[in-house]
Amino acid sequence: MRLLSARGIVPAFVAAAAAVALAAPGSALAAKENPLCATGVNVEGQGSSAQKLLQQNFWTKQFNEPVGGKLACNLIHQPTVKYNSTGSGAGLHSWGIEEKEAKEVNFGPTNAYVGTDEPPSAAQIALFEAEETTPTAKSLLTIPVAQVALAVVMHLPTGCTATSTASPGRIVLSQKSLEGIFSGSVKTWGALTDGGSKIEGAGCAESAILPVVRQDQSGTTHIFKRFLNLINTAELETASGKHTWGDLSEGALSTTWPTAAGTKTAAKSGGGELVKLVAETAGTIGYAAVSDARANAKFGTEGGAGKPTFWAELENENKKGKAKFNDPSTNGESGTLAGSNCAKTLYSDGASPFPPPHAYQPWNEVTTKTSEKTYALCGFTFDLAVTSYGLLPGASSGEADTVKAYQQYVNDKKGGQVILGGADYLALPKAVLAIAKEGVAEIGH
Repeated sequence: MRLLSARGIVPAFVAAAAAVALAAPGSALAAKENPLCATGVNVEGQGSSAQKLLQQNFWTKQFNEPVGGKLACNLIHQPTVKYNSTGSGAGLHSWGIEEKEAKEVNFGPTNAYVGTDEPPSAAQIALFEAEETTPTAKSLLTIPVAQVALAVVMHLPTGCTATSTASPGRIVLSQKSLEGIFSGSVKTWGALTDGGSKIEGAGCAESAILPVVRQDQSGTTHIFKRFLNLINTAELETASGKHTWGDLSEGALSTTWPTAAGTKTAAKSGGGELVKLVAETAGTIGYAAVSDARANAKFGTEGGAGKPTFWAELENENKKGKAKFNDPSTNGESGTLAGSNCAKTLYSDGASPFPPPHAYQPWNEVTTKTSEKTYALCGFTFDLAVTSYGLLPGASSGEADTVKAYQQYVNDKKGGQVILGGADYLALPKAVLAIAKEGVAEIGH
């Protein structure tokens, strides 16, 4: 990996008279402005499509406009933040965070921070830190920013209807059936009988299931495959040889799927594109952040119980042996924004205690458990930053100041965290939020 200098950056200031008036001497709002705003510059982040709606419709708007409170930059000095949904893989590549990375990397205002649902592994962290101008351990920060639930979206074969005892008007899925669809052991719609599920119509039971997957290296896929690995740890035959779901959740293997599944790949990158393909193609099943699913009218407003398009309730294992099915959203399938149904979801860090004790440690092993009180298919999404932007050729102190100010807002329980439950995401658990804030405090130049 070769690091190239980025072009110079000029601090941005608000010229509007209204903004000046807001910041007039003695103004109550002026006293609340984050001091980092005075030295910050305009920056852009890129990466995770699961963060797209959250970053673009909520966080950056709240931060950039005079409504973000004391942690926002919205007065005389107003560096703004923009987010580009390029996908977790593209975001990681923009920082050279990939084993055997050979591309040239520019650090600058267009990738001042990276959003990802696929947190870098220990090997990727070491690779990144070794390429800094002065190799520095514990400098890459993986900062949790939100919890996200993944919805399993379905489009029934043409002319078919479905129902279940557990959720009348739509099919529900056991964890075994979900894994089987994407590993290739469950092939037909008639095989989906969990929770009294049944599909009706001529030829419907025999109709083939077509699993739809992401085109790009995706953090959403990382969360999904880590969950499938909890259900089945066996090696699966793929075009790249035999691999476990855990293997397939990392790096370049993110786009590799078991051969037997016969998956169909979305034509473009992003979770919204996968949902669009399922909405347009009868007989398909896919996965996406619940925010992406609800944003598509075929699921959020036109789909649902008794309709050909809907998202499934998913089984939680029950120690008493009774199957329980849960919705990924706190308000079910509707057109109204709500929260990811992960409030009581328990997470694991494999053999290590959860949560990892600091943001500079790897979070890539973190996943849920198969037995949960609410929804099991949940995960964290992260933003990447560094303790010293001076280690990145071309990155300025102004960028560091804006990224730090923005992350302070994002991880404030009265700022960026408070809106998550009404934006199809969920705030961080208390212990994880404390670690995130400790990481943010170390951002500098």
